[in-house]
Amino acid sequence: MTFKHITAKIPEVTDGFVLVEVSHGGVCGTDLHIMAKEFRSSDLVILGHEFSGTVVKVGKNVKNVAVGQRVAVEPNSICGGCEFCRRGKPNFCKDGLAQAIGVMNNGGFSNFCLVPANQAIPVPDSLPLDKAALCEPYSCVVHGYELLGKVEDGSQILIMGAGIIGLLWASMLHHRGFRNVTMVEVADGRRQLAKDTELGFDVLHPSALEESFKGKEASEDGFDIVVDCTGNSKAIEMAFYMLKSGAKLLIFGCAPPTAEIKVKPAQIQFKELSIIGVQINPYCFTKAVTLVSDMADKYLDFKRLGIEVFPLDQFESAISKLKAGQISKAMFCVKKE
Repeated sequence: MTFKHITAKIPEVTDGFVLVEVSHGGVCGTDLHIMAKEFRSSDLVILGHEFSGTVVKVGKNVKNVAVGQRVAVEPNSICGGCEFCRRGKPNFCKDGLAQAIGVMNNGGFSNFCLVPANQAIPVPDSLPLDKAALCEPYSCVVHGYELLGKVEDGSQILIMGAGIIGLLWASMLHHRGFRNVTMVEVADGRRQLAKDTELGFDVLHPSALEESFKGKEASEDGFDIVVDCTGNSKAIEMAFYMLKSGAKLLIFGCAPPTAEIKVKPAQIQFKELSIIGVQINPYCFTKAVTLVSDMADKYLDFKRLGIEVFPLDQFESAISKLKAGQISKAMFCVKKE
């Protein structure tokens, strides 16, 4: 898939929908997978599922938002009637996923986006709209954190990968009071970004982490929790042998559908390991709005996180710098506040 800069008509607002004038939209790893044709999307779709803006028109029967309201957009819808929706697991709803904004329906890399009203989530006036565009990735982080269950105080935690998702996880864990956190990253630039956050966590190259395990018994000296933010098979295989007995491995990063890992089932059995996958963000978006608002001033400085903001017409430069690892995240400024 290639990007094209086109002029399109402003969508007509229908019953139950609102028109959002987009302020900021972030480029996600999912977008890169779609461009590489590793993940499916509609043909000629406008990408962008992490975005914020202002409601400028509302359709009939819309009660939850009004014209002029500042919102972050929840891109995932649900049908409400399938087995998964009825069981409280709407993140597996096939009909809902088939309507995902920025993947199957037109998204936020545009001046305007038509959004179901119940997916336009109001944000506080105190939250800048550039940071509000982080609500979607943080809603997925919140879901992953909740899937871990109770995280004991003093837990030894390893974050694999210091791209933007690893940095968001690290910032959230620090915000929640965790200090025994290690980050591992192969790229020099990303390791430096992680150090520049000044969270006080250990930031290591994978080879240095492996060296530190020599002569130790992982079942006793390993990590209580490993959060993989890479989607890389080798990283995930490495994680298995750094888990303490009774530990949890959270697979958060998106891996290509054809990727495979090789593990020893005995490791899982005898150490009673838990392997947890994370699929988007059910019932977590409003929680993420609160979290992002609470973290905005102290933790979500774009320069410190390696986020660079581009005008929408500089999409090629943005994607190029992102793919080259020169920045942790590209974000488009469509309309300044």
